[in-house]
Amino acid sequence: MAFSQNAVQVEVLSTDDGLNFRHVNTIAQDADGFMWFGTRQGIAKYDGNIFKVFDNSKNNHNFIPFEVLIKVEYQKSNNTLWFIANHKLFRLNLETETLDEIEDENGFLKNEVLEIAFDKTDNLWIVTDEFNSDQTKIQTLLKYNGKSFQFIKSLERQSAGFTALDITNSNEICWTTINHGLTLFDQNGKVLKNKKLDTFDWYGYTIHYGESFMGSNNQHYYFPESKGGIDVYNNLEFSHRLLDDKAIFFNATEDRYGGIWFSGKKELFYLNASGDLYDYTKNIAQSIDFSNINCLFIDDSNLLWLGTDNGLIKVKLKPQNFKQILKVDESSWGRTFRSIFPLQGGDIAAMCESENQLYRINSKGDATPILLPDGSRKLKDARFFVADTQNNKAYTVTNFLIEIDFNTNSLTTYGNYKLFLNETKPNPIIRLADGRLLTGYKFSKLIFIDPETKAFKPVLLEPPTEDYEIKTLIQSNINPEIIWVGTSNQGLLKVNLNGILEAEYNISSVPSLNKNSILSLYEIDNQLLIGTFGGGINILDLGKNTIKVIDKEDGLSDNNVVSILSTGTKDIVAATYNGISTFNIKTNNHHNYFVEDGLTNNEFNYTSAYKDAYGNFYFGGLNGINKFEFEELSQEYTLPKVNFTRFEVYNQRDKTTTQITKMNEGAILLTPYDQHFKIDWSIPDYFNKNNYTYYTKLEGFENEWFYQGNQNSIRYNKLPAGDYVLKVKGMDSNGNESRAALSIPIQVKQIFYKKWWFITLIILSVFGVMYVVFQYRLNQALAMERLRTKISSDLHDDVGSMLTGLAMQTEMLEMQATNSIDKNRLHQITTLSRNTISHMRDLVWSIDSRRDTMGDLIERMRELAEELLLPSNISYDFQTDDLNLQKKLDLNCRRNLFLIYKEAITNIVKHSNANNVTINIINKNGACNLSIKDDGLVKNFENCSGLGLANMKLRCDSIKAKLEFDLNNGFGINVSLPHSI
Repeated sequence: MAFSQNAVQVEVLSTDDGLNFRHVNTIAQDADGFMWFGTRQGIAKYDGNIFKVFDNSKNNHNFIPFEVLIKVEYQKSNNTLWFIANHKLFRLNLETETLDEIEDENGFLKNEVLEIAFDKTDNLWIVTDEFNSDQTKIQTLLKYNGKSFQFIKSLERQSAGFTALDITNSNEICWTTINHGLTLFDQNGKVLKNKKLDTFDWYGYTIHYGESFMGSNNQHYYFPESKGGIDVYNNLEFSHRLLDDKAIFFNATEDRYGGIWFSGKKELFYLNASGDLYDYTKNIAQSIDFSNINCLFIDDSNLLWLGTDNGLIKVKLKPQNFKQILKVDESSWGRTFRSIFPLQGGDIAAMCESENQLYRINSKGDATPILLPDGSRKLKDARFFVADTQNNKAYTVTNFLIEIDFNTNSLTTYGNYKLFLNETKPNPIIRLADGRLLTGYKFSKLIFIDPETKAFKPVLLEPPTEDYEIKTLIQSNINPEIIWVGTSNQGLLKVNLNGILEAEYNISSVPSLNKNSILSLYEIDNQLLIGTFGGGINILDLGKNTIKVIDKEDGLSDNNVVSILSTGTKDIVAATYNGISTFNIKTNNHHNYFVEDGLTNNEFNYTSAYKDAYGNFYFGGLNGINKFEFEELSQEYTLPKVNFTRFEVYNQRDKTTTQITKMNEGAILLTPYDQHFKIDWSIPDYFNKNNYTYYTKLEGFENEWFYQGNQNSIRYNKLPAGDYVLKVKGMDSNGNESRAALSIPIQVKQIFYKKWWFITLIILSVFGVMYVVFQYRLNQALAMERLRTKISSDLHDDVGSMLTGLAMQTEMLEMQATNSIDKNRLHQITTLSRNTISHMRDLVWSIDSRRDTMGDLIERMRELAEELLLPSNISYDFQTDDLNLQKKLDLNCRRNLFLIYKEAITNIVKHSNANNVTINIINKNGACNLSIKDDGLVKNFENCSGLGLANMKLRCDSIKAKLEFDLNNGFGINVSLPHSI
């Protein structure tokens, strides 16, 4: 693990960011990773996005009675935050975020509480301060085991109540007071040692007070106020002076690497595990104006927090795995590099385009200028260089071909190629496997150059139909006869050295690129990696002829990829406009590196990349060159788990917004009237949080992870009823993923009218209504049938009897009459009575509910035919087919069908001299047909009034039947019903 003097980054958190008060006295972190800052105006809980304040404001739901915080300590075993406010001790339950009562039967806490500390077995040690009746000032050491308080020792003091507690590696208690110096206690309260390590005068009082820190290396660091600086003690015996400085130090804390941070009022020093001491006082002084560092704290991500009287300072110290070469300090651009290539003997050369100067860099990373006659002028606009290490030469192009001989440090230009070169364009040049040079600024201008004779010839045999500006070139390793040509705006070309364009790949081809502008090319394992401008890396599978894309959503540091190199395995290293990415193209495992990881600058240049024979990578860009070994970068860091921070929902019915900041067991319940909701989250890694990206998936609604960028919240509108689980995972700018995805169960309740009980109730109600209606109609039908039966019976019994009696009386009078006139009149009355009886019988039959079946209709039709046709000497043939004789017929249909039949038979009897009549009633294809046909004379019907025929048509219309007359070879009718009967 290597650190450099400048390997520190600083960020500030102040009232401008939402901190409730600028003066921060104490800091803690809970098991969920949330930060707790004790200020002079309460406690601020920080989730990385927002602050939640606990103070004694009247309307604050997070009320605490006192708000001048002195010390906070987190107890992980029961998720409790202990704190001293206004010299009183409190216990905050973090599950409920409410204060728990501290049972103090003996009244130990009635005095002022000065200091608290947890030992390694979770006991709380407390120092209180009191005045006795005789004005004696006493400080008392107490031990709290979670159930009760134990008195340990009391010591008198003569002046100020300075005191301090620390815990040694062996779980001994180190208590420092102003009059008695430093005292060590064991767990039972027995005094092991006592010694006054420092003596000085404080406003007329002789005191022996000094802060201490017990490191994990079993060394005791003591901060003597009499002389300042830092002393080191072993077993309370002086060992050596670590830092000889007049500044007085007050705080220290140890990080995960075994390094120790020390702070004075404004000073900040770091002692690494190797014993090297670094001064970062200037670094923090440049970040914010402050006059005093009140406390130090190392969080779970190894980030150092400094609580000051003007906000918080965050200091990050990370391993530096990059060798910075030719970097200009305090410059954003500095020296910019464009090309890196090997030299004979193992050194490399790099072209600094901002100085038009070549540099030689040895294996140690030391750089020296390569002095060439008139080199600065001649190398202006030279971007691509190729090496001939065997002859210790290199070649580049501007408007000329330039040969550099490192044997003599000479430079020669050749001007025979001006038609093919353009210094204002990228002008790529490569050296082919056979030693020839290939260059040209356009596709049509590609030429081969013999480096010995300088003779050249065009690559293409014929001018292309479309020309392209070339950005980069490589020769295929799989097939050396192929040149891959990356253009500035027209995609990728596959060109045979014989001058044949074999294939083109662009945004319109199949397969297609996602961008047409190519910055870099690299061939590996039958795959061509295509670095694009804005489209990430397009991977062309040369065997399958398919393309897949790796971009920022997959974890690439940036979508502008200027250089690609291979590690020798499936891993690649890609330089971009924003950092370097290492990527495994098989597993998609990746890591990103930026300035904070030791790069000279985040932006790199195309053509400026090289890997030497020893596995060292060199990438040049703005402000120098970065050298590294891939193995040194393979340090994975798992981010803490993603934390839920807030849930906000808007209820449309109540017009209210509700917030939840603590997740309870079970799912979040949403009503059907909750129109939309928003969920916020955070990762308790508090440095450079803007570079974190997040992915979400709502199980039960979405089938894939969605990239959310650096947005730490998501909103959903009107989710359908059901059970869901929102999952959130995070990733930092280096490609490190969060330890565990956040899972939030969500249950959306169904609206009442879609619930099973409501639907069941509606169905039952519909069935109930249907049943009532059915019963009503049934009763009505039964009543109608009873009425019809009664009417038909009454007509038959009463009126029929009277008419029959009338007919019989008139017949008897007719027989007795002697006058012909009277006899004739009586005959007419008899006939009228008989006809009336016949019509009445038909009427009674038609309304009698006991005669509703098809069989009853057929029977009545047969009776009518027999009554009317046989007395007129007309024979008839009555046929039926496929009839359901038990089927009940509608009253209207039965009555009208019978009357149509009767009218037809009556017309035949009256107007036709027929001898035979054929009657057919059949069901066929879901319809019913009634046909009546005689063999009489048609002309007799032409003289009739036609009223009966019109009535037949009206009756057909009433039952939706079709009536047709058949006047060929006799009179006939066809009645077609649209349904069977």
